[in-house]
Amino acid sequence: MNKILAIIGRDLKSGTRDWLIIYLSLASILVALLLRALIPSVGESTLSLVVLQDMSPGLLAHLDDQARVSQVPNIAALRERVLRIDDVFGVVETDQGFEIVRQGNENIPMEAPLRFILNSYGREAAPLPMQVAFSDVGWRLSPIKLEGGTLLIIFTTVFGGMLILLNLVEEKMSNTLSAINVAPLHRSQFIIGKGILGFIIPIIGGISAAMILGFSGINISMFLVTVVAIAFISIIIGFSIGVLNNEPIAAISGMKMVYFPILASIFGAMFLPSRWLPILYWSPFYWAYDSMRAILLQEASWGQVSFNAAVILALTGVVFMLLRKKIQHGLQ
Repeated sequence: MNKILAIIGRDLKSGTRDWLIIYLSLASILVALLLRALIPSVGESTLSLVVLQDMSPGLLAHLDDQARVSQVPNIAALRERVLRIDDVFGVVETDQGFEIVRQGNENIPMEAPLRFILNSYGREAAPLPMQVAFSDVGWRLSPIKLEGGTLLIIFTTVFGGMLILLNLVEEKMSNTLSAINVAPLHRSQFIIGKGILGFIIPIIGGISAAMILGFSGINISMFLVTVVAIAFISIIIGFSIGVLNNEPIAAISGMKMVYFPILASIFGAMFLPSRWLPILYWSPFYWAYDSMRAILLQEASWGQVSFNAAVILALTGVVFMLLRKKIQHGLQ
C-alpha cells in the first residue's frame, strides 16, 4: 500500500507542478458552468412586456402570470425601452382599453398572443384560439441541460484517461520507467498507483457537473454506480494510449481518436431509430449514455442501471484483455 501511495504522491507532485491535475479536475466544472449559463429556463416566457408603474394591480398581476413584465415610470421611458434592439412590447392602460406599443420589426410575432392575453383579462375562461400539445423535448428538462449534461459526464472519461497517459509519457521521457521495472514493485501495484487518479477524476468531474447543472432529485446511488463504471473506461483509455507514445504531442493526438466512438455512440443513441440501436451495442459509451440519460430524467430502474453497468465493465474487460500484451510490453 505504501508503494501505491508513493506513486500517487509522485503523480500529484508532478501534476500540480505543471497544473495538469488542476486543469483536468476543473475542466468539467468549467464546462458545466458554461452550459449552465447557456441553458434557458424551461418555464421562461418568450413574451416580454414593459408597462407603466401606475398600472392597475389586477392587470399587472394578470400580465405577470403570462409574460415577463418590467415597469417604468412614464410613457417616454416605456417608448425608449420598446425601441431597443430586443423584442419587448409596451402595454398602456387607457380609458378605452389597452394600447400596444411596438417597434414594428420584432423577430418573433407575439402581438397576436398579447392581444389574446389582454382580451382575456377580467374573464373567467377564454377559449384558446389554438391547439396545445406537449412535447418531452424541453418540457421536463431543457435539451441543452439534459443532452449537454449527459455528454459532459461521459466525456469526463477523457480527462481521466488523459491524466494517466500523460503521466506515463512523462515516466518514459524522464527514463524512470526502466528504473521502476527493476525496483521491488509489483506490476499490479504500479498500474493501480498510476490509474487511481485517472479513476477519481471522472467521478469528481461527473458529480460536480451534475451538481452545477442542478440535477436535483436524481437517485444518487444509481448515479454513482454509473459514474464508477464510466471511470473504469478512463483507465483503459489512458494505459492503452500512454504506453504506445513517447512524447506528449503524439499521446494527445492519439487521444483524439477516442472522441469518435464517444460522439458516435451518444449522437447515434440520440438520433438513430430504435431498430438501428443494436449497431451501437459494442460501445460502452452507448450503455453509459442510456443509463445516465434515464437517471437524469429520473426514469431509471436498478435493473437498467445494473445491467448497463455490467455491460460497460464486461466490454471494458474485453478491451483490456485484447490490449493486455501491448500494455505489458509498453510498461517494460
